[in-house]
Amino acid sequence: MDDYPTEQPLQQLRVLSLNCWGLKYVADKRRERLLAIADWIGNSNRSSRTSYHSDGGSDSPSNSPTTRGYDVIALQEIWVRADFDVVAARAKEAGLPYSRFFYSGAIGSGLAILSAHPIHSSFIHPYPLNGHPLHFIEGDFFAGKSVCGVCIEVEGVGLVDVLNSHMYAPGGEGEGIEGAHRVSQAWELARIVQEKAERGRHVLLTGDFNSQPYSIIMRILLQHGTLHDAFASTHPPPPSITSSAHRALSPEQVMHQHGITCDSPLNTYSIPKLAKRGPRDETVIRGGKRLDYVLYRSPLSSGFIMRCEGTDIVLTELIPGLGVSYSDHFGLEATLSFIPTSATSLIASLPPAPPPLPTSDIQHCLSNLQTCYHHTSSLSTLQLKLFLLSLLMIPILSLAASYQPLKYLNWIWVLLGIVDGVGGATMLYVGFVGGYWEMGALRNVLGEMEGEVGRRRRMEGGERGRESDEWR
Repeated sequence: MDDYPTEQPLQQLRVLSLNCWGLKYVADKRRERLLAIADWIGNSNRSSRTSYHSDGGSDSPSNSPTTRGYDVIALQEIWVRADFDVVAARAKEAGLPYSRFFYSGAIGSGLAILSAHPIHSSFIHPYPLNGHPLHFIEGDFFAGKSVCGVCIEVEGVGLVDVLNSHMYAPGGEGEGIEGAHRVSQAWELARIVQEKAERGRHVLLTGDFNSQPYSIIMRILLQHGTLHDAFASTHPPPPSITSSAHRALSPEQVMHQHGITCDSPLNTYSIPKLAKRGPRDETVIRGGKRLDYVLYRSPLSSGFIMRCEGTDIVLTELIPGLGVSYSDHFGLEATLSFIPTSATSLIASLPPAPPPLPTSDIQHCLSNLQTCYHHTSSLSTLQLKLFLLSLLMIPILSLAASYQPLKYLNWIWVLLGIVDGVGGATMLYVGFVGGYWEMGALRNVLGEMEGEVGRRRRMEGGERGRESDEWR
């Protein structure tokens, strides 16, 4: 029997996730765009607005404007504190008075969370594996890519943990050596989600995961973290990108059916990148990438279970007066309801929990991470040998500068000495600090994965799962 009156309104959370592309000195029209984003957030929470709705096929505005303001806004790549202050001030005026800006690494995490509900606590957890120190153009190592979070209190429901993350960008879809760092991040993020849920709290995970839905990264998050994908739960599977049904779709329809948030031909900042790709490129054929997500799960001990009521791709229009997109990503919004466990008729309609991550997937990740470990070990050894070579070159260059007959050429030897010193110091830094840092972090995640495989084998009653001593 259903003990919950169906006419009683359900408590809801409306969530927005947006990568702002707020890199100082690099991002085009950064200040103007962030001001426009601040105004958009303020206006969207103050009054109703017309937007595209996630019916999966319509490319025209809905006749029913959205009137409910956002309860939570998760921002990525908002690197400059002054930009955040502007956004937070406008959001506060529009009903989101609580906010956190998170610092990490040398140049910051770029993460922030705004909330209409009181924030009880907050945290930030930098990922141990986060790129390489020599890849300074990418900047991930120095930015300290992280997962941050706040614990908010939703009236009538209780505590909800809202997590926000921007994951390591290089590495494709998590395969091979380059993808090992994001695999490690996904595994750690799934573990953090599990720990939050085990405390009896609802968990919302938002952010730019730099991974498409079919990737091993998303399988780890969804299946090992026991999370539901808000967009996938409110949309039927999109047509295959090689099908005639897909080719018949307009860019707007592709955006809504596939959940495209990045590299869309509708985004002014994606057009130059897409022009450099060939017509057979997968991103061009698909019409962009889905990299931004809202994921959720509820604890077993709670009296409520979350259900996604709808999702929408937003901030797709151009900024009035500027003629450019708000960011190089579109925003993703989701509306979630808290269903009382006593409402049996509503509970029966909820999607089933994701299946556990297959052991074969974990073993595949183990293989890639082990390959990455041995590659890092070899590279670190080479870099330390180059450091020793640079030490050997110091007396050689000194003697050459002292005894060569053409004194007016001494500046060449001085310059070579400087190059040798800088190069040697760099090799020591990346070979010892960077290399041993990476190997230690890889050992940790390898040990965790092997422990999970061993636990499953013991539970299945098969061969006794033994963890390799190599990763302890």
